[in-house]
Amino acid sequence: MYAPIALFVYKRLNHTKRTLKALQKNTLAQESELFVYSDGWKNEEDREKVEEIRNYLKTISGFKHLEIIKKEKNEGLANSIIAGVTDIVNKYGKVIVLEDDLVSSPYFLQFMNDALNLYENEERVASVHGYVYPIKGTLPDTFFLKHTSSWGWGTWKRAWELFEPDGKKLMQILEQKKLINELNINGTYNFVGMLRRHRWYY
Repeated sequence: MYAPIALFVYKRLNHTKRTLKALQKNTLAQESELFVYSDGWKNEEDREKVEEIRNYLKTISGFKHLEIIKKEKNEGLANSIIAGVTDIVNKYGKVIVLEDDLVSSPYFLQFMNDALNLYENEERVASVHGYVYPIKGTLPDTFFLKHTSSWGWGTWKRAWELFEPDGKKLMQILEQKKLINELNINGTYNFVGMLRRHRWYY
């Protein structure tokens, strides 16, 4: 069974169209189940845009199964993703996650499913990703990193159960285990600063 896809959208119709058109061109699209999570509007100004996207979603084809999950209230992106991913992995054991501003390669789903199958029982691997930052030089086709990315990723129920949304608790663990420098990739990026600025830290 191919991993189900969870796509999270809000009010950006053009972005959503580009994301879905690229996804429809994927080699495994017709064999994949797609779950689109449409967040509720924050205010009346956004209501029309959200409803416009929901009307567009009804026209989508090209997937084995399409389900649109419409939220009555605005949960925000982070809460929407946490709830949606939790729901999917509890039912299917794994998931591929996309947001509404990502344009995938035609082979994205193939790569993600291959990786999810290959590392399914490897506890040292918590997630797989279809994007890497542009760098100079040559990289192998696949490689390992000690951090994650939100730009096209997948995970399993076994790994998602380790997810900790409490920023303060995470900081305590990092400090106790002396992992601050490692999180910051040996000082090359201030990921700890990002964690401290996150609203879940307070």
